Amino acid sequence: MKKKGFTLIELLAVIVVLAIIALIATPIVMNVISNAQKGAAERSADNYVKAVETLIATKRLDGEPVEDGTYEIDENGNLEFGTVELSGTKPNGGSIKIENGQVVKENTSIKVGDYTVVYEDGVASIKELAKLLDVCSLQSSTPNVAGAEYRCNLGKETRSFYVLEAGTASKPATLMLIGNYDLNTLAWCTSGNDNSCDANGLNTKLDEISEVWAKLDRSQIGIPSANQIAVAEGLDDNSYTMDTQLTHEWLYDWGGSCEAGYWTSTPDGSDAAWIVDCSGSMYMDSVNLDDSYGVRPIITLGI
Repeated sequence: MKKKGFTLIELLAVIVVLAIIALIATPIVMNVISNAQKGAAERSADNYVKAVETLIATKRLDGEPVEDGTYEIDENGNLEFGTVELSGTKPNGGSIKIENGQVVKENTSIKVGDYTVVYEDGVASIKELAKLLDVCSLQSSTPNVAGAEYRCNLGKETRSFYVLEAGTASKPATLMLIGNYDLNTLAWCTSGNDNSCDANGLNTKLDEISEVWAKLDRSQIGIPSANQIAVAEGLDDNSYTMDTQLTHEWLYDWGGSCEAGYWTSTPDGSDAAWIVDCSGSMYMDSVNLDDSYGVRPIITLGI
């Protein structure tokens, strides 16, 4: 008996059906993956909160109670008062508020990868970071490398930035404003000369900027650390000293003018913080000095 194969029309019909199934299934699969990633970020944030509270309890037992206040989470997931021990994914930014030895979740924002976890009624939820290509357009030839220039529409303002830290699939890109935000200088600390004020002078300015840069969450706007500047220069982690002279002009100058230096977020001792002056020198200065340095914000954007 002679076997009959498929006709061309039958084969085309099968291909069309498979294509339709793929079109329907792909968004569903991608949504499942996205929801799984968001769930993982929420669980990581919850575990981080528990780890922070464990650290606080341990410090209290050691006679080193942690003062109430809001603390910035550094890029390694640690806090000013200690290293947070946590297995699995650690946060890479955000801030955490502490009162009476407990984390106040409603005033806490924890960045995990491309996601920002916030809390409502004690329950974690995701607030996604604005992404690089959503708000910025490339102005130089090579995208997402240190020193690449982007023009970013952030809401009421459009500003130019250089990439300070290139982003990856698991880590947002960090961009630094070209030049200080304005020509005004300000003190690192507005409540005296003790740098335990947690850079309240700079953070007050960033709060004002965040109202103008409305396309970004406040957690996406920050101050560069001295280590970030040094690494962008090509130095090893934490290898900057009072003798460090930057050679990459984009880290300290803009357009050939030397108006003012800028503060970093890095304190030193009890009454000083690291700065970058407009000639590219890195050194420390008194945190209550208000006539020499401005603020050069950084923004973090998902890739």
